[in-house]
Amino acid sequence: MMSQIWRWPLHSPRRLLGTLLLLVLVLVVVTMAPTLWSASGRPSASPARTTDDRPAPAPTPSPSSSTAGPSPSESEDYGQALDVARQFVSAWAGNKSSFQVWYAGVAVHATDDFAQRLATVDPKNITARGVIGKLRLTDTGGGGRTEVAVLTDDGLVSVTMLRDRDHRWLVSDLQPGAQQEAG
Repeated sequence: MMSQIWRWPLHSPRRLLGTLLLLVLVLVVVTMAPTLWSASGRPSASPARTTDDRPAPAPTPSPSSSTAGPSPSESEDYGQALDVARQFVSAWAGNKSSFQVWYAGVAVHATDDFAQRLATVDPKNITARGVIGKLRLTDTGGGGRTEVAVLTDDGLVSVTMLRDRDHRWLVSDLQPGAQQEAG
């Protein structure tokens, strides 16, 4: 019986190829299953929050967002994203006494690539002096990425946040202006 099972895929090149493809598919599914199951969207009572604990506006839809909303663990992480965004923008707009002090304050909250870009910035050219308003999530598309609108004394900035392998939120970009609220 076992010899028949082993001989079946070797009967023709088509069977061998089909068997190999099926084996690869099974291996991919087995290795990806934990990721797929943990990334499945579950409805959340509060997909976003603001720093002043008022109900947040609904996030703007994005092509990568699921209709079910972020999972509960992602919702909790958005609070951390807001905190990191506030700390980063405060450091970015704040102490400009020396480049080393300024850079140390912003680089700790930035991805490696963005930290390298920040190394070319002259902080004296930054006209903002601090955060003056509440922060709001403008894109919670999931996948370890979100955007936060931050009101500074020089206007809105949009902070792009990425979650690293240790599930920490880090700033990957900062642009003037911000996405509009859904509404």
